[in-house]
Amino acid sequence: MGTNGIKKPAVFLDKDGTIIFDKNYLKSPAQVKLYSYAAESINKLRAAGFKIIVVTNQSGIRRGMFTEKDLQDINEKFLFMLKKKGAKIDALYYCPHIDSDNCSCRKPKTDMVLQGAKDFNIDLSKSYTIGDSIRDYLLGFNMGGKGILILTGQGKKHQNNLAREKMKPFAVCRNLKQAVNFIVKDVKNN
Repeated sequence: MGTNGIKKPAVFLDKDGTIIFDKNYLKSPAQVKLYSYAAESINKLRAAGFKIIVVTNQSGIRRGMFTEKDLQDINEKFLFMLKKKGAKIDALYYCPHIDSDNCSCRKPKTDMVLQGAKDFNIDLSKSYTIGDSIRDYLLGFNMGGKGILILTGQGKKHQNNLAREKMKPFAVCRNLKQAVNFIVKDVKNN
């Protein structure tokens, strides 16, 4: 909880293609590879006063491509690698469903960010999402904050589809590092 019960802002980060390289349904901890700037970027957000929460769609579970235990092992390795570089994630939430399950946690629906907001007393209107998918920046709008599309992972493919979208990202950035610099500047200007 924020100081004296004051709500804090957060940055809700996608995992695959944002913090780690996208392996198209990552199935093993051995496949986890952080972007070189990931820990530094997370630390810069934390220094700017943000809670850091990872929200990730993991439909490979529902598709039978890997198990929840496999994902747990992957996430443990991911968090360990960040910790080893001095970066801390406040929470990690995942959705194991596919679109046809019509669940309320699959991005761009908001159950994962709402859970994070409840668990950490987050002010969603002052929060951001960063990810390499249209789903990620739409999540930012759907939660009442700001959504940023980055061009790593699947981002370039999704950028090509922006012309068809009604809602545009708050910003399009090359990678997580550039998105973090953009957020820090945006906060200072507002």
